[in-house]
This record gives sequence, structure tokens and C-alpha cells, in this order.
Amino acid sequence: MISIPYLKQTIKSNLLLFLGFTAILCAFLTVICNIFTPTSMSGIETAVNGTFASNIITGNTFVEFLSNSFYAIMAILFPMLYSIIVGNNLIASKVDDGSMANYLSTPVSRGKIVVSSALYLALSLALMWVIASIVGITVAEIVQPDSLDIDTFLMLNVGAFLYHFAISSICFAASCIFDSSKTSLVIGGGIPLCFFIINLLVKLSEDLEVLKYATLTTLFNTSNIIGGSDYIGDFILLAVIGIVLYVIGIEVFKRKSLPL
Repeated sequence: MISIPYLKQTIKSNLLLFLGFTAILCAFLTVICNIFTPTSMSGIETAVNGTFASNIITGNTFVEFLSNSFYAIMAILFPMLYSIIVGNNLIASKVDDGSMANYLSTPVSRGKIVVSSALYLALSLALMWVIASIVGITVAEIVQPDSLDIDTFLMLNVGAFLYHFAISSICFAASCIFDSSKTSLVIGGGIPLCFFIINLLVKLSEDLEVLKYATLTTLFNTSNIIGGSDYIGDFILLAVIGIVLYVIGIEVFKRKSLPL
């Protein structure tokens, strides 16, 4: 129940955003892969000891360092910003500026438009993490041969994708529910940004650890993934949350009255 022409148009209109955010994500991953060596890590940990960054820039192994640095900030922030911007552009922005009326005046149904939009957002995030995985493995093998636990690295990326699948569903549902682009951004973007800020505060202060249960980031537990246990249930829950919110957004948009 999708429209191939509409999906192609959606890909084309969001291509620069996708390429830009993917490039930024891969650039940070490349830089971090070049930073980690036992000698450099010793110097960095000494330099940040006692500062707010000491809880982030740590790790005895390559994958632990990635977990505490890349997956703590960059892997959360940039795909989230992509989801906020694109999620809003897919539906709410078109309704707000009146362009949705043009699409609905064609033979393409409202259902095909919203399902095609949801499919684009989910698949583009999946592709983003596939590219990041390829880049990470390639760069690591060049600059840090045999230092990367590839299986764990790939599982971290699966978890990151599922986390952003759930985050993108919040952005998409808000875009479908609200006719105003501004309201969609406030709700659909504000909730994920609050999750990010709360998670960052928790990492910087153990006194705030109780707040972690107020965010979806708790379900992307990199320590459990590295340890190889107690993360499958979190992955399933993230997937369920994403599917449910995408379906809610789709059904609301198909049934509501639009100010066209």
C-alpha cells in the first residue's frame, strides 16, 4: 500500500538531508576510530580526570570506548535531529504550507502517501546505520587492525537503529497528528531532545541516575550489549514502540479532517 512515484519523490526531496547527516555520523565515527590507542587513551583519561567528560571518555577496549563516546552522544544526537526534521517535513510541513492539497488532488490516496512517508523514514534510518557499520569496520581495520569486536559493533548499531526507529516514530506520529508544523516540531522534536538531555545529565552525575527511567535511551543499554546479555527484550520493546506509534500516526492521518 505504497506509491512508488511518491516514494521516489520523497527520497529525492530528502536526499541532501540524508547524505548530510550520514556523512556527519560517519565522520565522527572515523575520527573516534583514529583516536583510540592504549597510549592516547591513557593521556586523554588523565587530561579529563575530574571533569564532566570523565564519565564519557573511558574504555579499556576499542568497543567500550566507542560505547562511552560515539554511542553516548553522536550516535544519539545526529540521527535524532534527522528524524525530527524529516519526520516533520514528511506530513505536517506539507499540510501547513498547503502542498499536501496538491498531492491529494492526484490519484494517489491519503493512505498511500502516509505509508510511503513512514516507509521512507524507517528505511532511510536503516540505511544510515548500514553505511555507518561499513564505514566503521573499514576504518577500524585500516587504523586499528584486529582491535574492533565486529560482532559487538554490529549489535551496537542494530540497537542504535532500533532506538532511532522508536524516536522517529514519535516524530512521525506528531507530524501526522498535528496540522501545524510548529506544534509538530515542539512535540515530535521536544520529546526526543528531552530524552537526550536527561540521558546526558545522567551520564554526567550519578545522583541523577533515577531519571534514566524517564527516557527511551534506557532501552539502548550499550553496557548490556557489550556484555552480551539482557538486551534482546529492550530491542523488542523498542521495535514494538516504533511500530505502534507509526501505525497510530498512519491511522490518525488517514481519518482526520485536514485544513486543505
